[in-house]
Amino acid sequence: MRYTKRHSETCFNNSEEEKGMALGTSPVQRVSRATEKETALIYFYWSSDGRRSSLLEARFKQRAEQWVRECFDGPLLPYRLEWAHGDLILFFRASKQQSPAPFRRSLLLAAQVYKKKLEETLLALRGPSGEVKLHAGCAFGLLKRGKDPERQLHELTREAMRSSHNADALDDALRLSELDRLLEEKALRCVYQPIVNIREGRPLGYEALSRPQNSAVFPGPLPLFEFAERAGKDYPLDQLAREQAISGSTGLHPGEKLFLNLTPQIINDPQFTPWQTLSLLREHRLTPEQVVFEITERSSIEDFGSVERVLAHYRNQGYKIAIDDVGAGYSSLLSIVELKPDYIKVDRSIVSGLHADTFKAHILETLVLTANRMGIELIAEGVETQEELDKLLSMGVNYAQGYLLGRPGEIRSEQGR
Repeated sequence: MRYTKRHSETCFNNSEEEKGMALGTSPVQRVSRATEKETALIYFYWSSDGRRSSLLEARFKQRAEQWVRECFDGPLLPYRLEWAHGDLILFFRASKQQSPAPFRRSLLLAAQVYKKKLEETLLALRGPSGEVKLHAGCAFGLLKRGKDPERQLHELTREAMRSSHNADALDDALRLSELDRLLEEKALRCVYQPIVNIREGRPLGYEALSRPQNSAVFPGPLPLFEFAERAGKDYPLDQLAREQAISGSTGLHPGEKLFLNLTPQIINDPQFTPWQTLSLLREHRLTPEQVVFEITERSSIEDFGSVERVLAHYRNQGYKIAIDDVGAGYSSLLSIVELKPDYIKVDRSIVSGLHADTFKAHILETLVLTANRMGIELIAEGVETQEELDKLLSMGVNYAQGYLLGRPGEIRSEQGR
């Protein structure tokens, strides 16, 4: 990767403003007199374990330029293509928009197709004689009036180069764009899975589960929430999921509980405001006594002290606390000791096939005994067969959740009410 001053450049005209520009002219000089532009750079370089011949590079460049028009068309056509010692930089721009997410998402999808074409080209040209690896990075920004456009583009180029060190740079950029879209459009759908009192045959309550809407990038909630945490956007996503869970729980009956997921990391976020949930509940005529916060451990709790302080604040308002995925996770047993929950939810990995596995039965027996002595209610998760349910009943378990008892859906439809 050796980005220096360009030694060859091709311009692609995709608007009236850029028509007729001579080869080698930079359109960025016009930015100060024009509307601000949403600008994107995609940077490609390739490495091999052998010597790069000049003939191979020439053929690769020719094919790469041919693929541009096939993979990027219409408003996505780059206004500039630049080679720098074999490294390829594509420059894109669009008029300033209220939200840049649609432009970025469309561009990144096209860039992934283009990258695949380049990889196939390199493989065909190089053959099996040596390993060739293509790297790609990207950067997005707004070229602002009154600032040196060449300097702004130079900074974006450096950012794109840095991101190319990450093998998943284009994928992560696409995920970030999709996450921004989901947040902006509030495109989460909330479903509710019943938690049943298996001795009385009635619901204890419902766990609210968030699902991304119309997203091919995030096939399910777990990849979405894990990426949001890595991207530092877990708080706004958690806030949106909670708002929708509460607003959609209109079928909840008096005495039934709403289980809401809460990650410990959210509690330490500077934007976190414990009183926000209370105002939401009042708006939808619910009380804190109807809400159970499930502590989910996607990563271990590093500061039990801060988590305990916030949970004490919630408990003082009437909320209940549950520890999720006990028997899996990182430090579930330690969490029980430190956080002293009202409920513990036994992970599916222990419940599955419980009736035919003596070792699992011994583990559950210990958890039931511990929960009884500590005054904690135990909920078995992932119950899918009658044999599992019968075994849970014989072992003194009172509450369970799983497909056998009800699939996620609307609260009113679960029990035919």
